[in-house]
Amino acid sequence: MRQAPALLAVLGALASCQTAQPPAHASLVDTREAMVARVNPAVAVIWDITNEALGEGGELDPALMDDAAWTRLREAAQKLEAASRTMADADVIRAGGPNLVDGKVPEGAASRAEIQAMIDADPAGFRAEARDLAERARLLVDAARGRDGAAAGHRAAEINEPCQSCHTRYWYKQDSPQPGEGRPSA
Repeated sequence: MRQAPALLAVLGALASCQTAQPPAHASLVDTREAMVARVNPAVAVIWDITNEALGEGGELDPALMDDAAWTRLREAAQKLEAASRTMADADVIRAGGPNLVDGKVPEGAASRAEIQAMIDADPAGFRAEARDLAERARLLVDAARGRDGAAAGHRAAEINEPCQSCHTRYWYKQDSPQPGEGRPSA
């Protein structure tokens, strides 16, 4: 009989050492999966389309956009908006690490554990960056739907701002120079 309380105490101690799992109904986002599978492909399409339709002055020239290009731009912006809102609204944000180069974290990039620690220290900031990206994508959707070349060009260009800000806050080591700050970017 004395063994039962001791066994329960040992089992309780072991259970407390396990990593807490999110509730079954909680939404989870893996940052690396979201970026590689959803955000990056949408942004690449947006930039490809807008780069192909640049006018002589560097602005988006609507005369270089056909129906298919406007549709592709709108659809890519919708995908970017949806992916960004998923990250903003996730109950649990799980860090995915950077691409390894020769099995090592690239110079200046944080490890997966460091990225997770930065997100855990400021999850509201991460969500705000994702909401900012989603809002900018929504504005691009509207510009593409209205076939407004000036607005679409502007909105496509400004997508980089929340991307760079989020990477600076949550992907690069905080004590390391950022790309363009004293070392060549990869």
